[in-house]
Amino acid sequence: MLLRRVTKHVKTQNWFAVGIDLVIVVVGVVIGIEVANWNDVQNNKAGLATSLERLDKEVAQNISIIEEVLVGFEDGRDDLNQGREALNDCAFSPDGEAALERLLFDFVDDVQPNFTTVALDQLASQARYQDLLSPEFQEDFGFYAARLKEEHEQLTSHYDKMWSHHVNFHPGVSAYFSADTEEYEGWGFKLDKPFAEICVDASFRNRFINTIGFYTSINSRLSRFKIEAEQFQDSLDKELARASGKF
Repeated sequence: MLLRRVTKHVKTQNWFAVGIDLVIVVVGVVIGIEVANWNDVQNNKAGLATSLERLDKEVAQNISIIEEVLVGFEDGRDDLNQGREALNDCAFSPDGEAALERLLFDFVDDVQPNFTTVALDQLASQARYQDLLSPEFQEDFGFYAARLKEEHEQLTSHYDKMWSHHVNFHPGVSAYFSADTEEYEGWGFKLDKPFAEICVDASFRNRFINTIGFYTSINSRLSRFKIEAEQFQDSLDKELARASGKF
């Protein structure tokens, strides 16, 4: 209808009316574009809020994983102290030897957290969300992502070295399998030589102290990263509240 009106005004050379019609058309197009842009922004805000919620759950899951591993460290602390003391004093006792063998089992326990990064990677890959994030959170997000990658690489390296360096390839250590051993679910590690020989074996002692270093380093790194992850979660919760408040 507008087109017919414009055509009519042109034929009658009513240029003033033609101008008004063109203004109406331009304003309509501008309004249409603005509405479409507004809808896109609102959709992006909604998508960002959903992504932040998923990331919040993922960070909480990673913190929970760390806590489970740290509990395992605490449960084995007595064996660590007792086994190290027995080896250092070179004084045989059944309890000391048993603690040392349990410690060998702890060294190959699941102390390497399998961190989840699905939500983190998805948010990082969505360029349309980045402009909606506050500068403070962008900095916190980058720090958390970098620290998560670093911890994964370092913990994997430490765990592999513990396994291969001390337990897997050491001639003084062997595995055993017994249906009667409920504590280790039917398997574990034992010293393949008498304790009196093991405690003066320079190779075993050197590897043992290195493995303890890897083991305690994992504990220290996880304790530190847990604090950093909790700080990031606080920042994430604030960003989520800010993003949700814009709707």
